[in-house]
Amino acid sequence: MKIKIILAEHIGFCFGVKRAILAAEEAAKAGPIFSFGPLIHNQREIERLEKLGIKTITDKLQIKADDPILIRTHGVGPNVYTALNNEGRKLIDTTCPHVQKAQMAAKEAHEQGYQVIILGDKNHAEVQGIVAWTENKAVVIASLEELKKLELQDKIAFLAQTTEKEEKFAEMVKYLQGKTTDLKVFSTICPSTRIRQEAAAKLAQEVNLMIVIGGKHSSNTKKLAEICRNYVPTFHIERAQELQSSWFLDKFKVGVTAGASTPDWIIKEVVEQMEKINESKVEENFVEIQEKIDLQNVQTGDLIKGTIVQVSSDDALIDIGGKSEGVLPVTEFSNEKVDLKEHLQVGDEILVEVIKVDKEGNYILSRKNAYYNELMDKLEKAMETGEIIEAPVVEIVKGGLLVDVGIRGFVPASQVERFFVEDFQEYLQKTLRLRVIELDKEKRKVVLSQRVVLDEEHQKQKEATLEQLKEGQTKKGVVKRLTNFGAFVDLGGIDGLLHVSEMGWNRVNHPADVLQVGDEVEVYVLSVDKDKEKISLSLKQLLPDPWQEAIQKYQVNSIVTGKVVRLATFGAFVELEPGLDGLVHISRISKQRVEKVADVLTVGQEVKVKIMDIDTDKKRISLSIKDVEEEPEETEYASFLNQQTSEDSVTIRDLIKAGQDDIIKDKIK
Repeated sequence: MKIKIILAEHIGFCFGVKRAILAAEEAAKAGPIFSFGPLIHNQREIERLEKLGIKTITDKLQIKADDPILIRTHGVGPNVYTALNNEGRKLIDTTCPHVQKAQMAAKEAHEQGYQVIILGDKNHAEVQGIVAWTENKAVVIASLEELKKLELQDKIAFLAQTTEKEEKFAEMVKYLQGKTTDLKVFSTICPSTRIRQEAAAKLAQEVNLMIVIGGKHSSNTKKLAEICRNYVPTFHIERAQELQSSWFLDKFKVGVTAGASTPDWIIKEVVEQMEKINESKVEENFVEIQEKIDLQNVQTGDLIKGTIVQVSSDDALIDIGGKSEGVLPVTEFSNEKVDLKEHLQVGDEILVEVIKVDKEGNYILSRKNAYYNELMDKLEKAMETGEIIEAPVVEIVKGGLLVDVGIRGFVPASQVERFFVEDFQEYLQKTLRLRVIELDKEKRKVVLSQRVVLDEEHQKQKEATLEQLKEGQTKKGVVKRLTNFGAFVDLGGIDGLLHVSEMGWNRVNHPADVLQVGDEVEVYVLSVDKDKEKISLSLKQLLPDPWQEAIQKYQVNSIVTGKVVRLATFGAFVELEPGLDGLVHISRISKQRVEKVADVLTVGQEVKVKIMDIDTDKKRISLSIKDVEEEPEETEYASFLNQQTSEDSVTIRDLIKAGQDDIIKDKIK
């Protein structure tokens, strides 16, 4: 089947590079010009420009005093401009406008007292130039892990190398937003970079293979290749001659993209070479040739299944389907010293790679290379399908862990758990459940994550818990976090808030007085908001209400002793017993007018009170001190009435009817 070649929507030279090339070519018409370092990161284009008189130098001593100097697209620091101007040099400045924007943003932020942080490659000329505009005070970081290790100041300015990934930049901005009181974020990533990355990602999802064209040292081209590898097998090449026909086996749709420093003529060369391979593919059936391989067609780099025909301790002869056998040396079987007879048997099938032909014409084979290629294919498939891989931790390194997945795989510190891990010692030899998140088959590098597995399981658990959670349920949970206002309890993938007011019937000053992180508790579900994923919990609803129990002991009009526990402008709260308070309104404190409660009562003072009213629904008790003071007089009054003769009683009753209470009281006295 003939392969279909599809070019990315946005490909090759960006505006800044094209502008620099045109300026350099125009200037070179008047004579040779010289550039500190390569004008762009594309060796073949640099070679073409040199033929036009645009020379690359590393030291200005290499040129004469009146030779013009070209400032390349990556830009330079202010000290370079000053030095060249002082020498009276003619300058041709082709600094990319987006790089200039980043330089000025960094300079102004530094002058305003901001801590300047740059996301990028500290060894890249562009980044070094930007740093120079901050008097070399800016900090360069390449990852979130490096950012987390910085000692952050109150005022931070954050920007990125123009070829950085938007997602990576956004992740770090999100982290910084809660870490400083004054954050300035400068959007310095080149729109052309973003557009090319988006176009490459879109195309990679529609094809079977991606070819990325550009300099091996080009930052933006390498990032294009990284993005494409997330979706499909990808090869990064500089020139057409690097294309291999074996890449296109069983491929019927191939995508092509190129970095911003790749000229059209190189892209054209690559596409033309692919067309030649395409024609060859139409004429011959590649798969059939591979199955019926003849010795004359065996090439270096081919993967072949062979049969072992002879084994010794140091090597093995393998029938690879040709007129003679290939030789598998013990050094190409394993990185460790082994006896081949203990690992191989005559008649076994084995996958090997042809690595070279010796002087005698024998094909030298490698099991290690074939194993790694086979392993890379398995890891690639695992990345595509999301398969979970179990692997032991074999080493703790800076920035994360190394695990054994057939080769050493890297697990970044941020991808080990769902929470920050300070010390990784306990993970040594521990088996992790991982997913492949990045894979470079050419460099045999694999990056894995346990966190994505845990996040997915946590999400499923949260959804299941939220689905069956209802108001009025009693649930078991684990205390995960304490705050001043309450505790967050994990109910199974989702946290509920146990407010401090719901921790007990009595007043709780701080959640730590009742709970500790890690405690297993039984809680009552007060409310569930599934849309906002908010859950309110209670402990006290599961506890007996001391108020309801205690109030059974008290009756209206009874006189009891209590303790003043709190003063207010409108009265005093008196504790009858723990958990049971009543209010003595200011009007019921004394028969005399009380201006200020504190003039009469103090906290801790014991007082006799009369229960005037009990509201069980609102849990309120109304008390009176004044009515207790009047009790002795009224009791004496009642006793006197009971002792009178019937004649006296008639007289007293007449006085009462006449409203002459004062006269009666005088009689009593």
